[in-house]
Amino acid sequence: MLGEDVGDLAMDAIAGLFERDDHGRFSELRRYFGGQASPDHSEEELIRDLRRLVQSTVTDWLFEAYRAADRSLSNQLRALKRAAGQREDVYLQRRGAAQWIECVGQKGSSGREEGTSQKRRPGRPMPLKVLEAHLTGEVAEASSTGDLLERAIETLRAHPDYEAAYPLTRLAQAMRSARARVQSVTEHSGPVSHPDRPVLRPEETRRYIQNILSKVRAEKRSTYVGQGKVDETTYSAYFEALQDRLEARFVPPGDPEMTHHEALMEHLSGLTKETYRDEHRARFEYLEQQAREALITRLQDVI
Repeated sequence: MLGEDVGDLAMDAIAGLFERDDHGRFSELRRYFGGQASPDHSEEELIRDLRRLVQSTVTDWLFEAYRAADRSLSNQLRALKRAAGQREDVYLQRRGAAQWIECVGQKGSSGREEGTSQKRRPGRPMPLKVLEAHLTGEVAEASSTGDLLERAIETLRAHPDYEAAYPLTRLAQAMRSARARVQSVTEHSGPVSHPDRPVLRPEETRRYIQNILSKVRAEKRSTYVGQGKVDETTYSAYFEALQDRLEARFVPPGDPEMTHHEALMEHLSGLTKETYRDEHRARFEYLEQQAREALITRLQDVI
């Protein structure tokens, strides 16, 4: 495994726990116990808590060691980082070899979150299976990574027994596993080009296409209709044809042979190839490029 002896791997995984700070103190152990390791605690309780810390640390290390080789997990991580970067209530913080996502107010003040004063346990992350179970129940209503991150944050804040923070790679894996669990009991049609990724149902993809086209249509109206480049009827025909083109490309079984002219001809009666090339091609294909790029970005975030 990774070309090393299991014992060496174990030592590498937990080495960071025993690094000392400038004052000679074990900073990671102090952070984990959060001042709760009082003389009143029995040796059995301390060993139990320390075992949890070691197990969590080893798990983080293994996830980090293998994530680069896991394409779907790497994709989920990129989407998760992008979603986290758009929020003001969380931030990314490196702890040893692992990057964590932490709720604002967590660092150094875990007991000051509203409604959890004196209750929240510093240093102990929610078990992966517990978080995954919570997220599985939210997948149907969470259409994007950002939506699912919102549910994860709500879950972490709602459980004072656990830290309001989570290892980024483990959170990505919990999200992926939750989606996969829901997908496993949901019927899907059409070919699967990426077996390790969740698959959208055709009606879900159509909904994303419609949403993207509505946004692009509203954004570009002033440029095309407002400036008199095309009339309203032609502009509407463009977007009806764009929906046909995008569904032919992204919705199974699809129609990869559909040309731009064929798509627009269905909505502009009598359109010849020459007229399409001279009067519509530049505008129509530019709009398709804008819509397609926006759709691909949206679908990558979802899956």
